[in-house]
Formats: sequence, structure tokens, C-alpha cells
Amino acid sequence: MSGDNLIMLPTLIWILEHPFWILLTLSLLLIHFWRNPGQRREKLSELGFVIISLVIILLIQLEGGWFRLPLPRHWLIEISTLLAGLVLVKLWGILLFELLLPLCHVKIPRIIADIVITIGYIGWGLFRLYASGMALGEIVTTSAVITAVIAFAMQDTLGNLLAGVSIQLDNSIAIGDWLQVDTIQGRVVEINWRATTIETRNWETVVIPNSHLLKQRFTVLGRRRGQPLQLRRWVWFDLTLDTLPTQIIALIEKALRETKLPCVAKSPPPDCLLMNVEGGIARYAVRYWLTDLARDDPTDSMVRSLVDAALRRNDRRLTPPIFNVFMSKEKQHQDARHKRHTAERTATLRKLPLFAMLQEEELTQLADQVKFAPFVSGDIMLEQGEVSGWLFVLVRGEAEMLVNLEGRELRLGALQAGDFFGELSMLTGEPSSFTVRALGAVETYRINQAMFQALVLQRESLVEPLYQVLSERQQEQQALLAREAESMKQLTPPRDLLDKLMTLFRGR
Repeated sequence: MSGDNLIMLPTLIWILEHPFWILLTLSLLLIHFWRNPGQRREKLSELGFVIISLVIILLIQLEGGWFRLPLPRHWLIEISTLLAGLVLVKLWGILLFELLLPLCHVKIPRIIADIVITIGYIGWGLFRLYASGMALGEIVTTSAVITAVIAFAMQDTLGNLLAGVSIQLDNSIAIGDWLQVDTIQGRVVEINWRATTIETRNWETVVIPNSHLLKQRFTVLGRRRGQPLQLRRWVWFDLTLDTLPTQIIALIEKALRETKLPCVAKSPPPDCLLMNVEGGIARYAVRYWLTDLARDDPTDSMVRSLVDAALRRNDRRLTPPIFNVFMSKEKQHQDARHKRHTAERTATLRKLPLFAMLQEEELTQLADQVKFAPFVSGDIMLEQGEVSGWLFVLVRGEAEMLVNLEGRELRLGALQAGDFFGELSMLTGEPSSFTVRALGAVETYRINQAMFQALVLQRESLVEPLYQVLSERQQEQQALLAREAESMKQLTPPRDLLDKLMTLFRGR
């Protein structure tokens, strides 16, 4: 072909005669790329065949001069037409299964899309053979021979294809399922004609051939018919037998069921079991149901922290490894640790407004007697209606005060580091009128009634900040209940409360 007598290929003529379909296809492709920024690299690799085909069509059109194919012209026309049809099948297959159907909330498995596109390729190829003048019988014979050759040469590929179809048809694996294959755990992100792709928690992508997956046993994690997605996890801890196991189990289960940990299912409820006793050490296990399988280790960590905090609040410690140590060394270690803790608590108490008027000696004496009580997020630190024998002083973290009114939780206020609660119940024996719940990790010091009364006898000025806080909380609670337009029991007037506190301390 010379430049003076340039003859357009039928493919290019069709493109010029149908600009609407070309612009529509390009527009949809741009929308598809814009909606999936994280998959653009993958989409470009899929369009590699399209780009190569278009380059070949342009070379055929410009054939002559520097580029000449040693083929008859009608062969070149058929090649360009065949490639153009394959390009359209590929492009509209991508747009149909990855853009248009998902927009209509229709989800088609990837392997089905691959098979449909492949059938489209084969159908277009047979049609071009028929259009080029080949008889129908020759087409059938030729396609049968080609099919036999392909089947023999691609046994593994066909095995993967059929295995993938089987997996999809019996619904044994679906996109989003968590699988365990041998020692690998991961979430299924794709099932195509060749392999199943899973992504692990370690940010790895594992590609497993479908035939390999079908031939061996695999586990679908966390899936049961008619039940939500959740997986049972075990968290182990050891304790000495100083405390009855039944008391430890009751303590841990109470903390587990009161605390609203994220990713821990409410049903079945978490529980604690005594699994073994050996060498004076009891081994326990906390069992819970994980609702987000991607957050296994972080949730295990939160459960361990909850167990440790619950034990520390009750003067228990997780059992460390046992070594033979001289008693004199152990006693020295305990004394040094006690002095260090007392110094740390004295420094913390010195910063709290409630104890600002205390002298250094009084602070040291108080720091030596207070009990350290940690809480984790969601822990009930004081329950409405409970008679507490402790004054709690927040040293780190944040908590919220709640009022339970006919089954509804009303927020009364927030507590920050330096605030305190439980004082009225501790001093007067009256039940608490509100609940205190931890928001995140909280550290408190607990002071019992005898300790605090002895302190007030030395420093009567401590009563005034107690009165101010109690008065403000009662007024806030009255206002809260009034806003809810509920019948409210009249609370003790603030001045009567102050007189009551002063009489209590002076009487002792």
C-alpha cells in the first residue's frame, strides 16, 4: 500500500463510523480506573493484550515502506478483524463484570467472568472462520482437533479451571472467607480460572492453584451455617494455688462479661477454665469468640491486659517462671520494690488537688497504705446501688459516670486524672447513686474508710472539697433526671450533706 492509495482496514472504517460506541467505551474505562485506584496496576496488566492488538492493527494499516508482512492482503484484513473483535470482547467483558454489574449490586465470581470472556473469544474466532468461507463441517472438525491438542497440552491449566468451577458451584469457598491451608491462614480475595488468592495477616499474598486446593483438606475459619462469622480463641495464664480456682474463675469471668472489648462476641459469652495443675501452678485458659478474624493478636493482647488488671485489683499477680533464689536476696528485692512504689505514689499524690494541703510526711504515710487498682476499657469500676468500702482516686486515664434509669443509661459526667468517687458510699454506707465505667486504660488508688478517717482527723480541711464534689454531683444528677422528665426521688440537700460529713468525722 502506498501513501497515495491508502486503503482503510474494515476495523478502522468501523471505528470511524461508530464514534459513539468508541467514546462510550473509553468513558466507561476511565470511570472504572477512577473508581478503583488501588487496582490500576492490575487493570493495566489485563489491558496488555488490548494494547498489543491495537499496535498490530495499526502496523497492518501502515504496512508498506519500512514495514511489510509477507502475507496476502485478505489474510491481513482477517487478522486485524479477528484482533479487533477480541479487543471488544475483552474490554466489554471487563466493563460488564467489573463495573456495570457491580453498580447494579450483582456480584459475579471472577472465574465465571473469565469463562464467559473465553467463550466469547472462541465464539468470535469460529465466526471469523465461517465468515472467511470455511464450511461448517470443516469448522467443527478443525475445532475438535484444536480442542484435543489444547486439552492434551494444557492438562494442568484445565484441571485448575475445572477445580475453580467446582469450588464456585458447591460454594465451599467464597470471596472474604478466611482459609487455613497447611500452616497458612489468610482471607480469600480472588478466585480466578487458575488459582485462589489469599492475603495473610502478615501482609503477604499467597496464590494456591485451584487443583491443589481441591485435592487436599482446607479449613474455612469462623464459618458455620446460620451463624455469624466468629472464631474461638484461647488465652492462657498461670497462677499459684494460693487462691481457690473457683474464685479465680468467677473473678475473671465477671471482668470479661462486664467489659465491652471490641471484636469479642457477646454470644457465646467468654469464659475461664482451669486446664491443668502441676508443680503447685494452676494453668487457666480464657476462651472467647473473635468477630474480626484480622485482629486476632491485638484482641488476644486486650484480653491478657484485662486478666492482668482484674488480678492486680484483687492483689494477685500472674505467676512468673520459678527459680531457686536465696531468701535474703528475695527480701532485699521486695524491700527495694516497695520503696520504689512508695516514692512513685507519693509523687503522684502530691499532684492531686484533693491532697494538696498535706505535708510530705502525711503524703508518704498515705502512699504507703493506698492500694493500686488498674482497670481496662469498659470495666465497671463502681456499680449503681453498690455499697463501696473504698474511695477511688484517678491517677491516670478517664472514666464516665452513668445513671441507670428504668433500663436506660444516662451520662452524668466524666472523670479525669485527679478526680475521685465512691466517697459517699465509703463514709456513710449508702449505696452509690451512679455507675462509673472506665474509658480506656485507667489507674486508680484505693483508700479504705479507716485510712481516710485517720487522715481527716489530722486534716479536717479535707471535708470541704469532698462536700463541694458531692454537692455538684447531686445537682448534676437532679438536672439530668429533670431533663428526662422522670419521677425523681429527692436527694439530701447539699448543706445537710456537709453537716452529715462533719458530724461523722467529729463523732469519731
